Amino acid sequence: MRPFPLARVRPLSCLERRRGDRSLLSLGQVNAAGQETAFRVSAAFGADTSQEGLFEGSGMKRLVELAASGFSCVAFAFGQTGSGKTYSLLGPFAQGEGQLGKPCLLGLMQRSFVYLLEQTQGHGPSLLLSASYVEIHKEQVRDLLSPGPPQPLPVRWSQTRGFYVENLLTVEFESLETIMALLQEGAAQGVCSPREEAPPVPGTSAGSGGGQGPRAGQVRGC
Repeated sequence: MRPFPLARVRPLSCLERRRGDRSLLSLGQVNAAGQETAFRVSAAFGADTSQEGLFEGSGMKRLVELAASGFSCVAFAFGQTGSGKTYSLLGPFAQGEGQLGKPCLLGLMQRSFVYLLEQTQGHGPSLLLSASYVEIHKEQVRDLLSPGPPQPLPVRWSQTRGFYVENLLTVEFESLETIMALLQEGAAQGVCSPREEAPPVPGTSAGSGGGQGPRAGQVRGC
């Protein structure tokens, strides 16, 4: 499957509105050298795009379907500090442990969990769902679900598994409440909170006992 790059424009912040900033469709000088750089994207979402609209138009549903079929998939957000990466991926958390936030504000990860569980209903014991949660910060990989303070873990490679994090804790789950509680637990352990702009990397995997695909499917976000 080819890469599917997207662009999302965030609305002006309260501070930007107070100081009279305006939204611009183009900017002549885009870097310190005064050179323009053009980027081609598959889709663009304006400042008025809802979280649901982003999920429906981003291709995340297809990634979840592929992961459930045994393929490894990844979705990541890239941008400068304050550009809205964490909000797009995670949205705001609800106050109660394991609870969803306001439906209209759910991020791509939460919506993907909901869709994954909808897609895997009725599979019975032939399908195993598990999750891990790591943070990549200053070139160190840390397990955010392990007991105690997160410690750096090595990244390895093998012919059977590809790249993987050694000694990474993987937790099985069957319900939305469980995976949401894991998401909140991991976010609380991270160096950057969900309100910061360097989100951790949650991941879920769907493994089929029937041998669908070359290995267990994965969908990761960062």
